[in-house]
Amino acid sequence: MRVLTNSNVTLGRNGGVLAVAGVTDEAAPSFGMDGPNLDIALQGLDRGLPVILLKHRPIGSSLSAAKGVGLQLSGHTHGGMIKGLDLIGQYANGGFVSGMYQVGAMKLYVSNGTALWNGFPIRLGVPSEITEFVLRARPSAQ
Repeated sequence: MRVLTNSNVTLGRNGGVLAVAGVTDEAAPSFGMDGPNLDIALQGLDRGLPVILLKHRPIGSSLSAAKGVGLQLSGHTHGGMIKGLDLIGQYANGGFVSGMYQVGAMKLYVSNGTALWNGFPIRLGVPSEITEFVLRARPSAQ
């Protein structure tokens, strides 16, 4: 596994190419790591490539959209953990708690994840999930 720490990689298959970029979490400096830097993570990419961003927290997704990211995959919220707490959790996470959102021209997906948060180890009415994405190229204009 390659960890994308404020960096990116391009992937190709059947003639198609896309970029996957990753940034560190906002809490990373507390652990002696660099904080998230989207500009560095996108550095060197062809602006015509579709970009998927891996970012733990959904906050700041409007910046990702403005920088040309096509899809941001996030988590952090655990879907709110208990049905009803999602209404509180959205305030701390830019309004995003679970599922697919449209942010400008970008799609944002916030996964409930599979695990529990140690600070609140219970789920009620909010299922865990493993999400599978199937990516397909758009047909080229002729």
